[in-house]
Amino acid sequence: MQLDSVHDIQKVYRELLQCMARPGKIADIRDSAAKADFVRECHPATFLVIQTLLDAEVTFHVLGERKDAIRRKIEDYTFAGHTSAEDADYIIAPAETGEPELLEAIRGCRAGTLENPHQSATWIIEAGALGGSSDWKLSGPGIRDEAEAPIALSEAFVRTRSMKTQEFPTGIDLIFTDGDGLISSIPRTTAITAKEESAWVM
Repeated sequence: MQLDSVHDIQKVYRELLQCMARPGKIADIRDSAAKADFVRECHPATFLVIQTLLDAEVTFHVLGERKDAIRRKIEDYTFAGHTSAEDADYIIAPAETGEPELLEAIRGCRAGTLENPHQSATWIIEAGALGGSSDWKLSGPGIRDEAEAPIALSEAFVRTRSMKTQEFPTGIDLIFTDGDGLISSIPRTTAITAKEESAWVM
C-alpha cells in the first residue's frame, strides 16, 4: 500500500503525542512504516517521525556516516534547512552513529533558556530495538511511580543527557525509533535513574 501523507502522518503525530505524554511508552507505527518501504537511508519509522515534525520553518542536523544521503532525503521531502548540530532544531542520529559523536553533539546542542525553554533541540535517535531490558528507570510527569526505560542506555549517555536537563525547564527531548516500526520518547522533564541506585537524579 502507498503511504498516505495525511492519514499516516496524522497517526504518527498522535502516537508521538502519547509517547511524549507518557514517557517510556512504546507506540506501534508498523503499519505506516511498512508503507515507507521506499526509504533506504534510515529506518522507515525514523523517516515518518521526520516527515511529521519537520517543515520549511525548522532546521536539522544529521550525524553518522550516511548523513549526506539522509540530509538530501529530508530536504527533498520536508524542505527543512540543514545546519550545524549547535544550531539545529532537530538532530537525527542514525543507527550507525558512534557514541563519541553522539555525546559530543548532545553536549553542544541547544537546550533552550529559562526565558525560552522551547528553543531547544529535539533528538530523533535510531535504536537497535525498543522494548528490551534496561538498567534504567524513568520518573516524572506522565509516569505513575516509575517506568522502564524503553531501551538500553549507557552510563555515559545518561550522564551527558543529565547535564542538559539540570536547570528546569531547559533540556532536550529524545525520540527513539527502531527498525521494526516502534517509537518511544524521553522528554526533558523525565528523570533517568539506575534501577539499583539513585546515581543520576535530575
